[in-house]
Amino acid sequence: MQTCSLETLTEVPAPPASVDAFLRALGRPLRSLWPWTAAACDRLRRSAAAPARAHRRPDGWGRTLSRRQTCAFVFIGNLPHLDEAFGAEFAAATSREVARRLIAFVGARAGDRVLTLRDDCFLIWSERGTLPLASTDASPMNADLEQLLCAVAGEAVRFQAMAALARLHVGWIDVPDPRTMDAAETDLVLWAAQPAPDFQELPSKNWRARYRADMETAVAVLEAARAGRMQMRWQPVIDAYASADTLYREGCVHLLPAPGRSDAPVALGSVLPCLERLQLTRELDRMAANQILDALRRSPEAGMSLNISANSARLDHWWATAFHALAQEPQVARRLVVEVGWAGAQWQDAEAMRDFCRRLAVCGCRIAIDHFAASAASLGVLQACKPDIVKLEAQFIRRAGESQFGFDSLKHALALCANLAPCTVVEGVDRAEDLGVALRAGARWMQGYYLGGPRAALPTSAPTNAAAPMTHGGGGCYPRRAQAEAKGSPTPA
Repeated sequence: MQTCSLETLTEVPAPPASVDAFLRALGRPLRSLWPWTAAACDRLRRSAAAPARAHRRPDGWGRTLSRRQTCAFVFIGNLPHLDEAFGAEFAAATSREVARRLIAFVGARAGDRVLTLRDDCFLIWSERGTLPLASTDASPMNADLEQLLCAVAGEAVRFQAMAALARLHVGWIDVPDPRTMDAAETDLVLWAAQPAPDFQELPSKNWRARYRADMETAVAVLEAARAGRMQMRWQPVIDAYASADTLYREGCVHLLPAPGRSDAPVALGSVLPCLERLQLTRELDRMAANQILDALRRSPEAGMSLNISANSARLDHWWATAFHALAQEPQVARRLVVEVGWAGAQWQDAEAMRDFCRRLAVCGCRIAIDHFAASAASLGVLQACKPDIVKLEAQFIRRAGESQFGFDSLKHALALCANLAPCTVVEGVDRAEDLGVALRAGARWMQGYYLGGPRAALPTSAPTNAAAPMTHGGGGCYPRRAQAEAKGSPTPA
């Protein structure tokens, strides 16, 4: 049989007459491999027939060698940053101090051990083969791991007149017996324990100085909060057309001065960017959540909001106690609005925020996206989280009073948000002129110092239904509306 190509004439052998002939032809080139195949099979037969050697370890250890067990890992996420900003000696001191605190935390629990895998990673396991820390389940939000985080990461590490906070990442992991792990298994645990990489800005020329300044601020803020100098103040979100209608009152954290000093309280918002750059907002938001829940229990008719950073909006062990309380107290959850601040968030936070908001919605809470800026990232978050309330950042009202373009931007932002959430709040209404501009643009819910600043008095009034339609009229006029009209700001029809 011949085939013709454009270049040559090639002989192609005819196919074998039968399947048997084909298999015989195929087997000829493989005959040279038969000696090696037979030798391998012989080795396998001899190994299977050989008697098992007695294990030299105690019976209790021998039974666990072929078993995997669930352990808790602790990873120091910012150890390389501490090394770069404070030096290798400080990083080593941080690793030793974290290990010491871990040993002290698990020391009272019989059978629990701490294994150092690397300077930045530790393993907590139980000799009994059960979950460590006397835990009953390896859930993504575990109260025992929450207590571990507070005990180990809550206090700053001090070394040679320097102080810094360790950013810990904890979780559960299934490993072989930790007493017998080899190098490859240890590397696998280290790879699984480290958190997902962040995509923050690249280190600049003055990165080291800014990191140390941010850390100094973070240490002072956390120490003030742990010393009981964190005060909650309440700022209302008001219906501009009905003076008695309050959507809810936002809980604004203020830090009181140290005893013996007469400094003014510091609003957390002024120092929050420092903590967000370091990703050290977790414990502060957890403490604020506990205060808000206590306030809701003391005021059974009031609606309040908890303002958290986007870095904290993720389902992990920091929120174990709070979510358990919300699940057990639906009458509290129904009156809680969780405001997630989008400022400073990153693209990879969107998925974690979505899961976090869905879990809150299941508990009965309402969701608000704070500092909405109508950017592509903010729109993606709105689409993923499906909030009940959108709060426009204060720059919208500022620009609206400066130019026609800014006013049109405010109107278009209100129209856009009306299609994405039941309620839209205009922030930054700090002057009578701001109130007039917001009314002309068609806003209903507003917040700002002109309408009411943060006050320390605990709110007691019942909130208005957050799902009220976005229409004007009804319920009387806000008292300051006449002042806005007197300044020449027309009201909407």
